[in-house]
Amino acid sequence: MWKTKLSIFFNFLYNFRRLSLLSILLVVALLSFGIKNFKFDASSDTLVLENDTLFEQYEQTNEKFGESEFLVVAVDNEGSEFNYKFLEKISNLQEKLGALPEVTNALSILDAPLLQQPRVPLLKTDNNIKYFLKDDLNLSSSLDELINSPIFSNLIVNDAGNVFAIQLNLDEEYEFGAAVKRIRSTINDWDGVAYLAGPAMIVEDTINYIKSDVVIFGFVTFIIFSFLLFLFLKDFWATSVVMINSSLVLSSSMGLLGIFDWPISIVSSNFLALLLITSIAVSVHIIVKLQSVKNTRTNHIDAISEIIIPCLYTALTTIVGFGALMFSGIKPVIDFGKMMMIGVAVNFIISFVFIPTCIFFRPFVLARGDRLENFLFQFYLKTKSLLPTNPLTLILLALPIFLYLSTNLKVENKFIDYFQKDTEIYKGMSLIDGELGGTSPIDITLTIPEEGSDFDEYDLFFSEGSSVPEYWWKKDNMDVLKSIQENLNKLDGVGKVLSIANGIQLAEELNNYNELGDLELVFIKNTLLDSETASELIDSYITSDDREVRIGLRVKDSTDNLSREKLIKNIYKIVDEETANSNYSYQISGLGILYNNLLQSLFSSQIKSLIFVFGAIFFMLLMLFRNILRSFFILLIPAFSVSAILSIMSIMAIPLDIMTITIASISVGMSVDYSIHFAWRYIKEKMKNQKKNATSEAFSLSEKNTFELTGKAIFITGFTIILGFLILILSNFNPTILFGILSALAILISMKMTFIVMPRMLDLTIK
Repeated sequence: MWKTKLSIFFNFLYNFRRLSLLSILLVVALLSFGIKNFKFDASSDTLVLENDTLFEQYEQTNEKFGESEFLVVAVDNEGSEFNYKFLEKISNLQEKLGALPEVTNALSILDAPLLQQPRVPLLKTDNNIKYFLKDDLNLSSSLDELINSPIFSNLIVNDAGNVFAIQLNLDEEYEFGAAVKRIRSTINDWDGVAYLAGPAMIVEDTINYIKSDVVIFGFVTFIIFSFLLFLFLKDFWATSVVMINSSLVLSSSMGLLGIFDWPISIVSSNFLALLLITSIAVSVHIIVKLQSVKNTRTNHIDAISEIIIPCLYTALTTIVGFGALMFSGIKPVIDFGKMMMIGVAVNFIISFVFIPTCIFFRPFVLARGDRLENFLFQFYLKTKSLLPTNPLTLILLALPIFLYLSTNLKVENKFIDYFQKDTEIYKGMSLIDGELGGTSPIDITLTIPEEGSDFDEYDLFFSEGSSVPEYWWKKDNMDVLKSIQENLNKLDGVGKVLSIANGIQLAEELNNYNELGDLELVFIKNTLLDSETASELIDSYITSDDREVRIGLRVKDSTDNLSREKLIKNIYKIVDEETANSNYSYQISGLGILYNNLLQSLFSSQIKSLIFVFGAIFFMLLMLFRNILRSFFILLIPAFSVSAILSIMSIMAIPLDIMTITIASISVGMSVDYSIHFAWRYIKEKMKNQKKNATSEAFSLSEKNTFELTGKAIFITGFTIILGFLILILSNFNPTILFGILSALAILISMKMTFIVMPRMLDLTIK
C-alpha cells in the first residue's frame, strides 16, 4: 500500500517536475530570508538550566555589586626601570581605555591610595592619602607598599614589581564583542608590551574561533566533499545535485533558526556540521541507489520508493535521539535538540523532493562494477575469516570493558586549554594567572539576616563591650570573613581573593598591627570610606545597607591538574564549615560556576538521554525489521561504537568539554544510520535467495550485492565525512581539533563494525 502511495507522489513529481523544482527552490528562498537574523550567542543566558537557581544568583550578585566580569590589561615592563616616564605611559593607556564607551571604569596603580608615604596613624589617614603622579613620592618605596598591600598585591602589580594591571569594568548595555575589539585595537596602538585577558575575552574569542571554523573550514570541507564525491560517484551531475541539496538544507535550516530567533550557542555550535553530515549521508544513499538502475521512469520511481524507507527510519531515529535532549532540563541543550529535529526533518523533505526532481530532468550515469565495490567485498571476505564464527560473544565481552573504562571520563572546563599556546589570549591568561592573581572569577555572597541589622549612629558612643547590632562592620563578623579568605587562599588554583576584609587588614597595619574593635570599624566605615576612590573600591564588595558582602575570588586556569569541579566543591565546603554555627546565608556564583554546572548537567543528562534513545531506537528497529533478536543485534553496533569512543577518550585523558560532549550523539547517529541501511539491504538480499532455496554461492552473491550498493554508499559518506572532520585539526581552537579527530574516529569505528560484524550477526537471524 505504501509503495502505491509513494509511486503516486513521485509520479506527480515527474509529471510536474518543473513546478516541483520551482516550488522547492521558492520555499528555500523564502526561508533563507531568515538567515539575516541567524546569529551566534555566547552570553551567560546560553549557559543556564531550566529554572536555574545558580543563574538567578549570578544575576542577583551582579545587580547588587555590579558586573563581576572584567577585563585585565597586563602591562609588562620588560625589566625596564620603574620611573615617571613609565607611569606616564600607563596613564596614557589607561586614559585611552577609560574613554572607550564600553568601559565604565579603569583601575591601575595610579588609582591606588598610598597610605605609608610617610606612614601616619590610622585616625589621621583620611587627610594624608597620596597617589602616583599626583604627589611627590619615593617611587621605589611606594611600589614596595603596593607589592606588600593586602588589597593591591597580585591584583594590579605582581610580586616582582614588573607586571602591572589595568582592570576594566564593562558597561553591560554594550556587547562584549565590541568592547574586546576596541580594547584590543587600543592596546595594539600603544607603545609597549601588553596582553588582554578576562571572562569577556574568553567568551568573545571562543565564539570567534567557532565562527571562523564554521566559515573557513565549512568552505574548505565543502570543496573537499565535492571533490571526493565526484571521485567516487564519477558523475559531475550527481555530485552537483548532492552538494546543491546540502546547500538548500543548510540555508533553509539557518533561515528557520533566524525566523524563530534561535541563536547558535556554544553548546549547539556543531549544529551546522552535523546537519551537513546528515544531508550528505541521505543524498549519497539516494544517488547510489539511482545509479544502480537503468535510466527509465519506472526504475527511478521504484528505486526512490525503496530507498525512502530506510532513510525515513534513519531520520526518525535521529529525530528521536535529538528529541531526547528536550528532557535534559538544560536550556541550550533543549534548543540544540529542537534545532536538530527541525534540521533533520527539513533535510528529509528537501532531499526526497529535490533529488528525485533533478533525476527526472537528467538521469545519473548508470554505475558499473568498479574497484571500490570489489575492494569493499574483498575486505569483508578477508576480515570474515579472522573473526570467530559468532562475533556476538566478542562484542558482549568488549561492551562491559568499554563501559567500565568510560566511567573514568572527566568533565572539565579549563578555559586556557581551549586555546593554542601561540594565541594572544593564551599568553595573556598565562601572564595574568602567573603574575596577577588569575582571570576567571567566582563570587561568594554572605548575608546577615535583616533582623537586628540596622545601624544606629548612636552606636558610635557605645563602649567596646556594648551590644552592637549585627552588621558586617563588627569584629566578630569580620573575623569570620577573614577566616573564610584565609582558607580559600590555601586552595590549589585560587589566585587573588578580595573582600572588605583586605581593607580591614590594611587598616590594622596602619594601626600598629593591632586588631580593630567595633567602634574603630564603624569609624572606618563612616569616615575613611567617604572618599570617591574608597567608595569605588568598597561598593563592589558590600551593599549600602551593610548586610551583604561579596568575596571576589579569581581562579588560575593555568594551574597544573586543576579540577574546577573539585575546586568548587572545596569552596562550598569551606564556606559551609565557616558559617555552620552562624545565622549567615550565602550563595556562590560566576560564569565559571554556570559553565561548570552546564557541563556536569549535560554529561549526566546525556547518560539518561542515551538510555532513552537506545530504547526508542530498539522500538523503531522492531517496527522496521519485526524481529526482536535481529533488532537487538543491530542495536549492538551503535552501543559498541559509542562505548568504544568514550573509553578511548577516558584512556587518553581527553575531557568532555563544550565540543567533545556531543561525540556520543554523533557516534550513535552515524552507527544507527549505517546499521539500518546495511541491515535493510542485507536482509532483503538474503531473504530473496532464501525463498528461492538458493545455494551458498547465491547467498555469497547477496553479500556482494549488499556491499556493491549499500556498502558503497556507506563507504563514500563515511570516508568523505572522516576527511572533512580531519580538516579541523588545522583549527586554532583546541575543542574544535579534538572534536574533528574524535568524530572521525567515531565514524570509522561505526563503519568498520557495520562492514565486518553486522553481516555475521544478521546471519544468525536468517535460517
